[in-house]
Parts: sequence; C-alpha cells; structure tokens
Amino acid sequence: MKDTRNSPEIEIAGLSKVFGAGASAFTALSDIDLTIAQGEFFTLLGPSGCGKTTLLRVIAGFEQPSDGSLRINAQEVAGKGPNARPVNTVFQNYALFPHMSVAQNIGFGLKMLGRARSEIDATVDEMLALVQMAHLADRKPAEISGGQQQRVALARALAPRPRVLLLDEPLSALDLKLRKGMQSELKRLQGETGITFVFVTHDQEEALTMSDRIAVMSEGRILQTGTPHEIYHRPRERFVADFIGDTNFLEVEVAEADGAAAQVKLPGGALHSARLPGGLRPGAGARVTVVIRPEQAQLVAPGQGVLAATVEKSVFFGTDTHVHLHLEGGAPFILRRQNTGAMPEPDPGSAVGLALAEGALQVVGD
Repeated sequence: MKDTRNSPEIEIAGLSKVFGAGASAFTALSDIDLTIAQGEFFTLLGPSGCGKTTLLRVIAGFEQPSDGSLRINAQEVAGKGPNARPVNTVFQNYALFPHMSVAQNIGFGLKMLGRARSEIDATVDEMLALVQMAHLADRKPAEISGGQQQRVALARALAPRPRVLLLDEPLSALDLKLRKGMQSELKRLQGETGITFVFVTHDQEEALTMSDRIAVMSEGRILQTGTPHEIYHRPRERFVADFIGDTNFLEVEVAEADGAAAQVKLPGGALHSARLPGGLRPGAGARVTVVIRPEQAQLVAPGQGVLAATVEKSVFFGTDTHVHLHLEGGAPFILRRQNTGAMPEPDPGSAVGLALAEGALQVVGD
C-alpha cells in the first residue's frame, strides 16, 4: 500500500475570518497558513477565544473564510457547504438521537446518504466492533454511560469514512479518569482507520499525549506548529512556553552568542548554555528571557549548582512533589522532582542550590 502519510490532506493559505463590518468588525482568524498531512492526528490548541473552534468550523464548512484558500485532498473547498466536503464533525454535545438505538444512531448518516441496507448493516457492525460496543447495539443513549455515548458519536462520524474527522473538544464533558481513557481510545481509532483527525482542545495534556503535531493559537493566529516534543522543549515565544505545561522564566544577560546557541549570565553570575529559537540572534550584553522547565532543575547543597534559592513550600502531588522557591534576587521558581523516597522534603526557609540539566535553558521571544 502506498504510504501517503506525508501527502497534504488540508492546505490553508492566507486564510482570515472577519465577523461583522465597519467599527464592529471582529477578526477571529488572521493570515492562517497551515498544512496537515494525510493520516495525521493534528491538534489546534489554545485558550478560549483564540480562534481554534472558528478555524475548525471554517474547515468543516459551517463558516466561510473572508479571505484565503482552503484545500482538502487538493480540491479548493472555500465557499462550499459542509455537505460538499469530505469531512465529518464530532461536537462537544454528542447530539445522539434519544429514540434510536446505538446501532441506529451509527447508521443514520449512511441512511441519509442513500446507502444500500446491506452496506449500512455491514458498516454498522464494523463500527460497533471498532469502538468495542457490539454488545450494546440495541441500547438507547440514555441507557449507556457518557464515555459510551462518546464512542457512539465517534462511530457515527466515522461510518461514512470521511477523509477528515473534526473533533471540537469532544472530551470536555467527561470526568478525569474517563477522559484519560478516551484519549487512548481516540488515538487507537485514528491509528486503525488512518483517517486524518483535527482535534480542538484547550487542554495541554490532551494535546501532548495524543497529537502527531500541534498548532498553538492565540488571538486568531498560529504562533507555533510542531511535534509535542518541539512545542514543549523548543517554544519560540513566551506565550507558547507559558501555555504548555509548567515553566519558569528568568531574565538573563547574554554573554556571547554563536549560531543557535548562547552563553547567558544567570542571577548570581554563573554562566550557562541556552538554545536560541530560529530568527533570534541577540548580541552580547542583551537582556533576554529564558525558559526552564521544573523537571530540568535539581536541588543541591547550598553553595553548589548555578543558582541560589530559598525554599518557600513543598506541594505533594502523589507521583511527584513541586518545590516552590525564591531565587537570589527574589524571582519565583518551581522545581519538580519524583517521589522516590530517596530524598526528604526541604524545610521551608532553608537555603538550597539548584543544578540545571544540560540543555535546560531555552531563550524565547516576547
């Protein structure tokens, strides 16, 4: 079978969306350029109001762009309605028909498309097996759990075999344990079907654990696109670093810079290497912001390491403990360490040193 993984499924160029006109006009999307590959699990991530759901609705055809190009499977679809696009959508509200059984809900879309009864029955059986719900085929939605309703909604959307499945925060109504289980389920379904998934969420953990690639959005723009590893460890902007996971920001001085790396002077005077994002080349003496993830620091004895700090408190999270500190000069700092039992928790008010892992520092733009 031909590997189409790197072939483009969705191509967006110069896309914008403006609601209203004149003084009341609101720009929801601005100059979006994005390519999503066939068979990719792609996530649009950002806070409420950033434009991610609007972008999903534009891809679905529920909204039309004000400007720009949108191609699906190499075909321009801007201006076409949802029924003229090879996509299907799963919403936050699963919108199952309460009077229909699980099997009838899954087959409803195929029936509306005029498919033969034999094809509908075969596809429904296939979808029931895919979402592991064959034993509940005759149940009504009110007779199954929220997670099971989620699976029915997914099966219904997958049944017509769309090229693209759009998912608008479909896990937000589930409790924590069920949500984590459905994350694995969604990833499994995407892998087994090979369908391109475009997933919208504001939950960083969902994005990091499920996605092949992530686009981080803010105020109608895409700030950075990359793999979960790239987004987490190589943020280019302060907003991206702050939105993805816990992080520490330090203002430092550049001692020297060479290519994609720099030596920076930390509070207290110690020198440490730092990575530079593409396009940012500060000169010696420049003040820049560096990101340090909490797990990239380690407590050491006072006077050791590259930073001096005072312990404020420790917060126990089961698998790990977050140690809240104040650096020399007063800047706050959070350190995360696993609870192996090898080291006691430091006492509040005690002086400590901090050692930093090689590659822990990443310079970010404003």
